[in-house]
Amino acid sequence: MRLLISLFKYFPFGGLQKDTLRFAREAARRGHQVDLLVTAWQGERPTDANLTVHFTPPIRAWTNTARMDEFARRVEEFRRQQDYDVTLAMNRIPGADFYFAADACMKHYLKQAHWAITLALSPRYRAILRQEEAVFSPQSHTRIFTIADAQVREFQEEYGTQSARFFPLPPGMDEACLPPPAETARKLRQSTRQELGLNDADKLLLLVGTSFYNKGADRVLTALAALPSSLRDRVHFAMIGNSPAKTINHFARKLGLPLRSIHPIPPREHVAELLLAADLMVHPARSEGAGAVLVEALANGLPVICTEDCGFSPYVADAGCPVIPSPFRQSALNQTLAETLPRLPALRESINAYAATQDFCARSRVAIETLESFIAK
Repeated sequence: MRLLISLFKYFPFGGLQKDTLRFAREAARRGHQVDLLVTAWQGERPTDANLTVHFTPPIRAWTNTARMDEFARRVEEFRRQQDYDVTLAMNRIPGADFYFAADACMKHYLKQAHWAITLALSPRYRAILRQEEAVFSPQSHTRIFTIADAQVREFQEEYGTQSARFFPLPPGMDEACLPPPAETARKLRQSTRQELGLNDADKLLLLVGTSFYNKGADRVLTALAALPSSLRDRVHFAMIGNSPAKTINHFARKLGLPLRSIHPIPPREHVAELLLAADLMVHPARSEGAGAVLVEALANGLPVICTEDCGFSPYVADAGCPVIPSPFRQSALNQTLAETLPRLPALRESINAYAATQDFCARSRVAIETLESFIAK
């Protein structure tokens, strides 16, 4: 088949970007001709057979929503010039055969976060909701790949999207994040913890995400400050993401936490070493369409605490780990963290038994098989 995949911008560390490239490579590996249309590409470009990266002419607009509108027009122009069997949009672009819903429903989220009058008067929010409605309204024919059950409920509640248009996908973890052999894992854990200045008795909490606020880093720091001193004195917190170290350190200092126990780490393509080095992942996100890093943690036997707002929270619960219910209460996280730290060895056993029954890397295969079935009809 001839497949067009459209993505506004590619950069190496984004979850949506990684899924895009995995989809394209899986289709190309199967012998399909894949065109990947973007406005910009950061990092090394793929050289896979059957896969070609194309660029739109430069897009100039004052706002992100206006740039996305223009990108949608460029995608449609490019599509008309070619003869594609199927099109897959990775951003909210009307008219595509399939759309990959990497995020939760924006209308649902914005209604929780803002007054109705704010949404009505804000040109930015009106544009975001217009773009989303163009994909999810009952009048649209776009089929939707989803990655969490909560997404389907929210989209149907807000837009009345037909059930037959949703196609659920399993997790799509990079196989590079699967755990290495036991001896290799032990050495990586030891060397990474030494780099962070940790002793064997220290407990390392880990959060991975680009947004200090949205991923709940402030909630983690607040829970750390609330720990009994007998626990708090041996706990360290590492956050991998774009948030400036001064933001994290400033918040920690206000809470009275020693900066020697706080470790801001810049983004990196793979976090396998830190998953092995950590003792507990704490991910109390305010909004998280899925949370790929949660299944990466489970696959590596790392206990997890997350909020119910994470799309992949059912996997965390099935593995026997705590999930903080919605609406979020800081006291619930404080108590859960204090109760979980002494239980980490038992949780690791439960997670390893669960992970042995799961395939956390199947998303690309299932997505491309769905596209193949679509054009075979």
